[in-house]
Amino acid sequence: MIVVNEDSIIQGNTVLKPKYSPTRGNEVDKEKANRKRRHKQVNRRVKNKMKIIRNIALIFIIGLTLVGRYCIIYDMQMELNSIKSNINTINKENENLRVELVKFNNIQQIEETAVSKLHMVKPDKSMAVYTNISKETIQSSEKKKQVEEEKSIWSRIKRVLF
Repeated sequence: MIVVNEDSIIQGNTVLKPKYSPTRGNEVDKEKANRKRRHKQVNRRVKNKMKIIRNIALIFIIGLTLVGRYCIIYDMQMELNSIKSNINTINKENENLRVELVKFNNIQQIEETAVSKLHMVKPDKSMAVYTNISKETIQSSEKKKQVEEEKSIWSRIKRVLF
């Protein structure tokens, strides 16, 4: 006997009732099992894709924060460099001003500038005026108060009565 289809083999004599088991139930079970397996595979693929997308998103976010932080650090460094350069220029200007101050602190330079630019004349001893500084020309505020009290009417009444 040549077997063409192993699933539908009839065993035994054809006169007797053959033992035949229908394969339809097995096929349905196999289809269900295949569907479940395919569904699990699809779910695994979707989960794997979601994991990959999540990891890519996390790496992207971490990359953005790192680049942003480096940008902030770069801006701070540039600002620091500009402030240092400003400090250096101001220090140079201060040194130049100190040199000029020393130059103008010289008495001969001052006299020369006064005579040439301002047309001033050197003083003579005969033109000198002397004053007495020891004499008190300005009255203190206490003396003014005493004078004002003496002038007031109440002070006169007090003097008369007491």
